[in-house]
Amino acid sequence: MTVKKHFQLLVYSFVTWLTFYLIGLPEYYQQWYLWAKITIVVLVTILYFPITRYTLQVYWDDGRHLANSCWLALYLTLPLFVYDYFLLAIYKQLGIGFVVPYWYLTFFYFSFWIQFPWIGWQMQSESALASQSDRR
Repeated sequence: MTVKKHFQLLVYSFVTWLTFYLIGLPEYYQQWYLWAKITIVVLVTILYFPITRYTLQVYWDDGRHLANSCWLALYLTLPLFVYDYFLLAIYKQLGIGFVVPYWYLTFFYFSFWIQFPWIGWQMQSESALASQSDRR
C-alpha cells in the first residue's frame, strides 16, 4: 500500500471517530439509555456490512479483499482507540479503565477485526468463483 493510501485511511479513521464523537455529545453516549447504546451498536454493526463492502470495492482495485479488509480493520480500530485514549484516559482522566463504562466503544475495537476480514474473505471468494466461471 502506498503512503498516500495510508494517509487517506488515517484521515478516514479520524473523520469516522469525529463523526461518532459529535453524535455522542455531550458525554460521548454516556447520557444515552442502555437500550439506545445497544441499539446503536447493533445498527452500526449492520451498517458497516455494506459500508465495508463499498469501501473495499472503491478504495482498492487490486482484488486483495481479505488483506485490504485487515488494513481497514487496523485503521478503524487502532487510531480510534488512540483518539479515545487521549480523550477519555488522559483528558478526562479515566485511565485505561474507560474501556468498561465505554463498553460500546470497546466492542468495535474487537468486532471490526472479525467483521471486516469476514467481509473481505467473502468478497475474495466471490471474485474467485467469478473468475472460475469466466474460464468455463
